[in-house]
Amino acid sequence: GIGRIAFPLFAFLIAQGYEHTHHLGRYIQRLGIAAIVMELAVLIIYLVSGESYFITINVFIPLLAGLVSLWLIHHRNPYYKWLILPLLVLCEWGGVSYGMYGVLIILAFGLLPKKHQYWTALIILNLFFIQWPLFTYLATSYDTRYGGWLQWLSLLALIPIQLYNGQKGTYNKWFFYLYYPLHIGVIVAIQLLIA
Repeated sequence: GIGRIAFPLFAFLIAQGYEHTHHLGRYIQRLGIAAIVMELAVLIIYLVSGESYFITINVFIPLLAGLVSLWLIHHRNPYYKWLILPLLVLCEWGGVSYGMYGVLIILAFGLLPKKHQYWTALIILNLFFIQWPLFTYLATSYDTRYGGWLQWLSLLALIPIQLYNGQKGTYNKWFFYLYYPLHIGVIVAIQLLIA
């Protein structure tokens, strides 16, 4: 349940990062490197345990896809906007963690002008992807991919987002890049020890 609250917070921070970054290329590069490092960690898990978690537990991939989508939608060349569609399809059918749903949350946070509109956007996305799966194949796989009814806890993330005053606080940007892979590694290790 905590992870269901965490992803919309990460998505909001990606949208804020896009808006405030001084160097988008470096931001995209950092997320790309984090995604590759995470996949290398997943490869080690696979070699040790035989369990394949490739792409499916790597939150950096949908965050990177969302950041790239924000860049595409704001690009001066109108044809670049169309590249978002194959990116969304690739994320959804490629088995990327949070799939199309995750990228659309980032786009909503990056495009909607008022924070109170985030509630409507997240409720609509939850209805389409969680309650009434958008694609018929999701009817069998959505429960494990999106967490089923637990995904509705994502609405709780909107409370701190609503309280956000737009001011940059003190933080260590490297904390997230290290924390996420380490906590996933601990969870997988516990799962492997129990199983």
